[in-house]
Amino acid sequence: MNQLNIFRPIPLILLLLLPFTLQAHKFYTSVTQLDFNPSDKCFQVTMNVFIDDIEAVLTHENTKVVKWKPDQPELNNLLLKYLYKHFNVKLNQKSISQFRLIGTKEQKDLLTIFFEIPVEKTVKNIEITDTFLMDLFPIQSNLVNLNYEEKKHTFLFQKDKSTQFYSLK
Repeated sequence: MNQLNIFRPIPLILLLLLPFTLQAHKFYTSVTQLDFNPSDKCFQVTMNVFIDDIEAVLTHENTKVVKWKPDQPELNNLLLKYLYKHFNVKLNQKSISQFRLIGTKEQKDLLTIFFEIPVEKTVKNIEITDTFLMDLFPIQSNLVNLNYEEKKHTFLFQKDKSTQFYSLK
């Protein structure tokens, strides 16, 4: 038997096995909705992130293992601290320094974070900086939908484009 014939099927076998050796690529994204509530004079914010991603980033940030559990005041404080650091809003060029965390809700592997941003007067413009999860996941993309009175706008934030400005005039 010719030695060359023995080795011909090896590249074909390797080619067929290649898909089984590659791991699935994870999708890194979050979706945030900002809806203005005129009666409460605030933006009601709903942010959706993957639980394993928020656990990983809070673990990295706090150098201790974080496992998400509902209704844990300590975890809510860690989350709020991280939120202040990585989700910044300026209304009429004035930084908003306080959010009010309403709560969180889990659905399978998704964590929904509910919070409010107070609005003191008519909003003429908004500037958002969103680096949420980007410190640990450089390919993270964050989609933010804004709904203010009759104006709607969608922003896409990525590592190289983490701050965006929008005029509501």
